[in-house]
Amino acid sequence: MAKMDIYVPERQRIVIHGKVEGVGFRLWLRNVANSLSLAGSCRQLPDGACEVIVQGEKSLVKQFVVACKRGPTEASVDRIETEPLTVDPRLGGFHVER
Repeated sequence: MAKMDIYVPERQRIVIHGKVEGVGFRLWLRNVANSLSLAGSCRQLPDGACEVIVQGEKSLVKQFVVACKRGPTEASVDRIETEPLTVDPRLGGFHVER
């Protein structure tokens, strides 16, 4: 019997702390999310951290979280916090909030 791949959706809130402002971090996040076919959004928080809501196939969300720990070349990530959220079936595409 062949093993069937099962789509397991997951939605996470990720807060990224460090040098993540003014280094193209949010555009980089959008590119990574799009390359993994993930939905969601990101925005800068008043304290300078970056908040991301991301949703998609569980293994791809995991890859995205790993990428968030690294960040783009110009950034310096000190730490990230993750929190599981309820999957939103209406969520589509990934956008950067201004």
